[in-house]
This record gives sequence, structure tokens and C-alpha cells, in this order.
Amino acid sequence: MNDKKNDTKLYNVIFPLWVILMIPQAWLIVLPGNFIIDSIVLIISMIALKISGKMRFYIRHIFIVFGFGLLADIIGSAFMFIMTFLFHMSVSGDELYMTIPALLISAGAIYLLNYHVTFRKQEKSLKFRLALIFAIATAPYTFLVPTSWMYNR
Repeated sequence: MNDKKNDTKLYNVIFPLWVILMIPQAWLIVLPGNFIIDSIVLIISMIALKISGKMRFYIRHIFIVFGFGLLADIIGSAFMFIMTFLFHMSVSGDELYMTIPALLISAGAIYLLNYHVTFRKQEKSLKFRLALIFAIATAPYTFLVPTSWMYNR
């Protein structure tokens, strides 16, 4: 008889989604934090790209950028979840072969969603720059933080 236990635990994958599922109060930190970061990136981008009507542009785009950022993070997390739990590829969640592709998938999703939806009415050059700025500046770099730093393992 095989007495081996399945040692796969949710903390094998790092992303606020898992924290949010285990500690719902984390929404109070994650959502405002992401909104503030998205706001800062949008404001700096509008200044750097000399966008006129900044307040109107901000109000028109911030909630869409924010929502797509969260969606893109979930997409990257879903990749890590699938690789970890369905294919048993991860041992501790610290492996770069898991976290870097998840980061790139999320950044790609941020770019595509913002390019094709959020900034679709902007001229091609501007929507390219804005989508690229958001993909680089707001990618979920927390995926790269080793979970072993948070758990005594």
C-alpha cells in the first residue's frame, strides 16, 4: 500500500488570489494597492506622452486598466495553477520555469487587452506606447518573490 501523502499546498503558487481566497480581508490591501499603482502609471504616462485633457482621459480609462490588470494577473495565476496542480511541475512555487512564463503571460495579456480594448480609440502610436507601458510597469512581479521567504521550509 502506498502511504505517500500529496504534499501540494496552495502556497506553492504566489499571487494575491490565493491569499484572497484564504484571507478575504486581503482584498482591502490588494485592490487599493493595484488601483494606486495603475493610477500612478496612467498619470505619469499622460504627462510623458503629453496627452491633453488629462482628467477626462484618466476618468475614461482608469477603471478599465485596473480591471484588465486584475484579469491579466488571474490569467498568469491560472497558468501556474494548471502547471502545479494538473501537471505537478512545481515543488515549491519558487521555480523560475513557472514564474517567468506566468509573468510574461500576464504582461502579454495586459498589453493585448489595453491595446485592443482600453485604448482602441487612440491613434496607433499612442495606444501602442500606453499598452506597452502598462505591460512593463504593472506586470505581476510578485510572481518572482520566492514563497520560501514567507514559509519556513
